[in-house]
Amino acid sequence: MTGVDANYSLDMHSRGKAWSADGKADDLFAILHRAGVDTFRVRLWTDDEGMNGLNYATEVAKRAQAAGIKPYLVIFLSENWSDMVKQPVPAIWKDLDYDGKVKAVEAYAERVTKHFADAGVKIDLFEIGNEIDFGICGEFEEEWPKRVSLDYMRAKIWARMAPIILAAENGVKKVRPEAKFILHLARWSEAAYCTAFWQAMLAAGVQMDYAGLSYFPTSAAEPKERSLPFLLTQVDSIYIKLNRPVIICESGYPSEPKFSGQFADWNKPIDGYTLDPAGQAKWLSDYFAAARDDHELAGVFYWSPEWYDSEMWSAFALFDSKGNAKPALRSLEQPPPTTRPSNN
Repeated sequence: MTGVDANYSLDMHSRGKAWSADGKADDLFAILHRAGVDTFRVRLWTDDEGMNGLNYATEVAKRAQAAGIKPYLVIFLSENWSDMVKQPVPAIWKDLDYDGKVKAVEAYAERVTKHFADAGVKIDLFEIGNEIDFGICGEFEEEWPKRVSLDYMRAKIWARMAPIILAAENGVKKVRPEAKFILHLARWSEAAYCTAFWQAMLAAGVQMDYAGLSYFPTSAAEPKERSLPFLLTQVDSIYIKLNRPVIICESGYPSEPKFSGQFADWNKPIDGYTLDPAGQAKWLSDYFAAARDDHELAGVFYWSPEWYDSEMWSAFALFDSKGNAKPALRSLEQPPPTTRPSNN
């Protein structure tokens, strides 16, 4: 899978933003498809209205599908951002006891899966939660020393996460019995920790068809953890222990060395790659080429290539401040198959 998570697109379009490639303005989804994108990561929050709500996410999925891009759905189980540093329970479930929340999650997952099916959106792949290393849907560990204790996490957090994830999967499968599932973690440099989490989920009966990771190499404090060979060694370790292919659910590389906002320190250099548009293009080309050559990787996704109007992400976007494609957009293209001479 050559994929993107471009969910800011509808909001940007509503504010008059546009995108162009090869000097021609066009629909973003069409541009992405021509660039080689075949799969679209759709994020879904629990509200029906608003950004990433059910109606917004449905329109995103429809637009992707109409452009020839297959959508997969991330069921966040939160009403706003949830990730490695926070996993808040939605307001609609905050007054429920634990068992009530589990039942509500199953009913919700069934409802939204049916909604997409009724809307004519064909989804076969689902991600339950987003960067759920330390919790999901309010079952979350705040303290770092406890987070990194495998024994503690197995007993106190992962044991409470598993029924929630399983309930969401059961809800999905009531509508899509053949659905496949990703469990997505953020800490790509900690394969042992991630593997322990996934093994705990599998032991609890959770279905996991793909091991999902985030990969933002310029964020890593340790230089060795920024390289593509390091990522591939982590993927290899995960595949050997789990016998599951890996999907990189989120990734990105900046096209400039200085930018503001919460990701301002995600500008650490990688040997062989400059922090400029040419370096971004080279890194992305090598990244996708390495992924396609590795049978243990089932897909890689670039996060928010469209989001050029945000100061904290414009450096990572694949379009410049005027919406023109950066050189890196071409790096998504899959090279044509090698043609061998005929013996006839």
